[in-house]
Amino acid sequence: MPFENQLELTIRAFFFNAKTDYLPYYKNFTFSVNKEMNLKEILAMIQEENPDFSYPDKDLIFRVNNLMVTGDEQVSTIIEKLGTQLQIDPALTYRSDNGLILNNHDFMHQFRRVLGHYTTKEDLAYYLTLYPVHYASETFNYNHEYIGDAILILASKLIKDGSEHKEAILTAINDEFEGIVCCEYENNLFDGEDYTQTIQELKKEINNIYKPSLLDKLKSKCLDKMKIENSVESLKDQSMALYIGDNNASELLNTTQTDANKIGTFINFDMSTKLAGQTLLNSNPTMAYQKAGTMLLDALDSGADILIFSKDEDLKFCQTIIAQAESSVGRDIELALISLSTFTDMIKQTK
Repeated sequence: MPFENQLELTIRAFFFNAKTDYLPYYKNFTFSVNKEMNLKEILAMIQEENPDFSYPDKDLIFRVNNLMVTGDEQVSTIIEKLGTQLQIDPALTYRSDNGLILNNHDFMHQFRRVLGHYTTKEDLAYYLTLYPVHYASETFNYNHEYIGDAILILASKLIKDGSEHKEAILTAINDEFEGIVCCEYENNLFDGEDYTQTIQELKKEINNIYKPSLLDKLKSKCLDKMKIENSVESLKDQSMALYIGDNNASELLNTTQTDANKIGTFINFDMSTKLAGQTLLNSNPTMAYQKAGTMLLDALDSGADILIFSKDEDLKFCQTIIAQAESSVGRDIELALISLSTFTDMIKQTK
């Protein structure tokens, strides 16, 4: 085993047994491993050290630092993207029966219930390949009854393949409580296809495009003209966080963090790169308020006094629905919300 391939991994692993445990818990492990190993071998090392740790022999999917992986993923590719401090969780925590072993009955239940009548054996085979996609869905965090991204992707394929049941398929996936109106797709796969465009095209197919009233149009015009007022007098000694809303702005994050730490404290929070209901406001406002409130509370509870928005449209969105977001999560959200340009100007003035 070449020395240059050795490295030390620090792992925080999920434990839970539905038969004996009331709540899940985590345990910490440190291993010297070979970069050429795969993740299933790492799971075996955890189990060898603590037999209470469980994972399935087949259909092995789980999360590493909240990204969906399979047991075949190489350690070298994991550390290249995520580093050497890893957290291991089941694909969906609330569906864990024992560690990483899932109650996964919903996967086939949704297939049979929603699209089974309109599919062939080949369609089923394709759906089975979407098993990781199903459990990677961000929407499950807000609606446990959601039909799943995999169903929507299969529906899209059926329609593109020319299914004679197109209208019935669109009706089947358009349930107002658990259908496509709940979906704000995010690619949570570590290494897999991004289905953003597929979902967007399907939403157009289903005519899930908001048609604003005259009053809404007037509100929109007023919002576009609204000057974003700076309610923050000083950044000095303040705790600041940055909301990006996607994973493609690492340079911006680093620059903002450096500037913030010169005069105050920069706070990282988990949902800084997650969508917060922006695309759902017109089709599913209830979930939009819930997602926005959850994101804002995550920043607040992580210690931020000021939340900086990298995109002006995201700032306007949160300013507009802040009262509804507070009502949705049942708490006051005492955060100052400012734009990145305002932050940059105030940094210059401080210098």
